[in-house]
Amino acid sequence: MNTYKKALVVIFFGYVLLLIETALGFPFQLGQIRLDGLVPLVAWYGLQHSLPGGILAVLGLGILSEQMSAMPAGLYAMAYTGEYLMIRYVLNHIVCAAAWQQMMLVSFLSIEVVAVLLIGSGAAELLWPWGFAQALLNGVLAPFWFFVFDKANSVISSEDMWFGVKEHSEV
Repeated sequence: MNTYKKALVVIFFGYVLLLIETALGFPFQLGQIRLDGLVPLVAWYGLQHSLPGGILAVLGLGILSEQMSAMPAGLYAMAYTGEYLMIRYVLNHIVCAAAWQQMMLVSFLSIEVVAVLLIGSGAAELLWPWGFAQALLNGVLAPFWFFVFDKANSVISSEDMWFGVKEHSEV
């Protein structure tokens, strides 16, 4: 798949996750802690796709998230872009292959995203304990989300071959 098609697929995944989290989020919510698949999605995408094409999908996810939120404009785009850029920096120095490394990376990046969102919305007092608990939950669930995203990506890639969609390279 080309870069733009991959970006659209990730934005579609993000949209589906937002709909599921919004519609079915209440049963999976404990106080301020909720099931969140977008931070692991950005982490997974950041590990898979480099700059400059990768940043387009992340900005799209941020803008899409803002439309379904009451947060001030620009916070999600800034938080997800910061997460993506940190992943690209870390990826140049560390290889994230093992599940525990994925958990640590997503937990660390969740703190960044939660801090930007809570401080930007004026609710900085919720960072402890709710923000850290949210980051811990995101980290623990990261291997599951990465597995789901890998499987969905492989299904979509194989569907391109089913329908005869061929990519051509410029040689």
